[in-house]
Order: sequence, then C-alpha cells, then structure tokens
Amino acid sequence: MDETLDYWPRMIRALRGRENLTQEALAGYLGVDQTSVSRWERGRDLPALRQRRRIRDLYRRNAGGKQDQVTRARVRNAFWPSSLVGPGAVFIEINRRALSEIDLTLTDLRGQSIYGLFGPQVDDVTERWEHTGIFDGDLAMTISLNRIERPDGTVHVKTLDTPHFTSGGDVWCLCEIQRISEAEHARLHAEFGGDNFTLPFDALPA
Repeated sequence: MDETLDYWPRMIRALRGRENLTQEALAGYLGVDQTSVSRWERGRDLPALRQRRRIRDLYRRNAGGKQDQVTRARVRNAFWPSSLVGPGAVFIEINRRALSEIDLTLTDLRGQSIYGLFGPQVDDVTERWEHTGIFDGDLAMTISLNRIERPDGTVHVKTLDTPHFTSGGDVWCLCEIQRISEAEHARLHAEFGGDNFTLPFDALPA
C-alpha cells in the first residue's frame, strides 16, 4: 500500500483509538455502515469527500484537554456508579460500579452506543433523552427512568445526568446511575409524567 492510500487507514485507526470508538460507533457519526469503516481501515476503499472532512474534523478536535481528562478519570474512579456519554449515546467512560449496579457482566462498554444494548424500552427512553437538548447545552440536568429486561427479571434504573462542556466545544453527559425498586420507578414515573425529567438552565434560580 503506498503512502497516499495508507493515510486514511492510519487516521481512522488513530481516531478510533483516541476516542475509544468501535467501528460501528464511528460509522454512526459518519452516516455510513460498519462495513464501510472496516473497508477503509483495511485500505480496500476510500471515504467519500464528505466523510473525509468529517473524519478530519473529528481528529482535529481537542478531546485531550486537562479538564476533560479529569472528568474521564473522575468517572473511572468514582465511588458511585457512573458513566460519561457522548452524542449518539456513546459511552466514553463507564466504571465497574455502574456495571455492577445494573448487574451486567460486560467488562467494557466504551465506544459502544446505548442503543441496542439493553432492549427496546431503554432505546425509546434514550432517544427521547437525546431529543431533550442535553447535547445542545440547553439543559442543566435530566433524570431518566429505565427498565432493563433480563432473563432473571427486570432491573429498574434511575440516572441523574449533567452536562460537561469539553475543551473542544462538545457536550458530554455525566450520568450517575442508581438501581431502584419497581415501586420507586412507578412513583417517579407518575411524578415526572413519563420517563424523562428535564431542568433547563433558564429555569435555575437567579
């Protein structure tokens, strides 16, 4: 493979490694399927011009600012179950306490999207959550209620989510995760009028 053809495979692999993205997650960002990303990485094909620009933009953004690193480390080492989620509901970090809290045997979800992992009910709640504006920087806080269906029963989960504004201008969401009872889930659902509660910055006391 000559140097020109090797440029894109190297850049895409470096980007995925730096951002902890799976091929599928990167494909979602670029609006293509996972097979396309795989072919690009193997030098079997080249990204179209629009995808090349998007890849360059993603690569150039500064995700390595000190405050961003501190936030990621805070999640990894937190004493409470927590995760850090980016646009597309992609896990940037998730600690072992969070995995234990929701009784998951998976060891590392970084780079994977929430969609498709926990069942259709979680997908629906997550889609509504993304549409609330949390990744647009409009909200100070959200609370989401989820039901994770497992062979041995249903796990009810509440997440308290606050935005983190990265040095590169993106919004990540810091999610504190708590397993709750079915009764508590029902009570909060009635109180919120649904599975999502939002608090806009404009609603904060002056």
